[in-house]
Amino acid sequence: MNRNRKSGFTLIELLVVISIVAILISILLPALSAAREAGKKTVCMSNMREIGNAVFQYLDGNDNLPWTYIHSISSTGIPSLYPGASIYSSYSWGGMKAPLPWPGDESGDWVKTPPELRPLNKFLQPDVQGNDAVSVVQCPGDRSAVSPTVGQNPNQPQIEQSRSSWQAYGNSYSINWFFLEHEPGVPFTISNLFKYGKRVVHEVVGGSAAEFVLMWENQVDQLFVGAEPTGGGHRGAGWHKRFSYHTFLFLDGHVEHKSFDTRFPSGTGWRTFREHGHEDH
Repeated sequence: MNRNRKSGFTLIELLVVISIVAILISILLPALSAAREAGKKTVCMSNMREIGNAVFQYLDGNDNLPWTYIHSISSTGIPSLYPGASIYSSYSWGGMKAPLPWPGDESGDWVKTPPELRPLNKFLQPDVQGNDAVSVVQCPGDRSAVSPTVGQNPNQPQIEQSRSSWQAYGNSYSINWFFLEHEPGVPFTISNLFKYGKRVVHEVVGGSAAEFVLMWENQVDQLFVGAEPTGGGHRGAGWHKRFSYHTFLFLDGHVEHKSFDTRFPSGTGWRTFREHGHEDH
């Protein structure tokens, strides 16, 4: 009599299959992760191009860049912040009210200034108001709310926090305010941001606009602190998980994602300060 044998896997065959699957996963996961980060980078660059277009529209009727929100200007030309805000930042050019600010930040302009009054929002999201979100200022790679106080000089970059920049500051992107460091004797004040911001508009024109860095992903803010022509800043991983690779928006509206050495205030084809050789008169 012939007996019917039940077909099935032996233990060795099963282990071989599991090993093959594990090898395939180990090969595919880095590629999937890289593809995911590439997608985030694409969205981030698209956001910054849209912000660059908003800057062009804003400059059609203004002679100053929106370094920070200016609520009013006195008869003597001194600008002031939104009522109740006593701390100015490089975030209130646009974006939303910070949905999850750090304790103690209640008087920051990123908390006080309504989004409908922020200068670039009228071109980015005209109907925004109150506590509405502004999606174009949220980088999908934004993973940490770290930012130095304007004008301070921390010795080391801050440790990354679980809270994102757009949660803590209402914005993933920071305006370049380091151009003031290259104005001898000029302190970090809102009046000087306003005054020298006008000079940037008038002096960084034509081909120079393609070199002047207007904005970057927020974590770059702390890396540039202390940057000098001889070095002094810091380098770190960008939000899209490549060391020293960051996304920059330039004054002519173009966006670049590449390696930027943030130990220095300038490099080939880019700089954080306005033209040299202009003196006060």
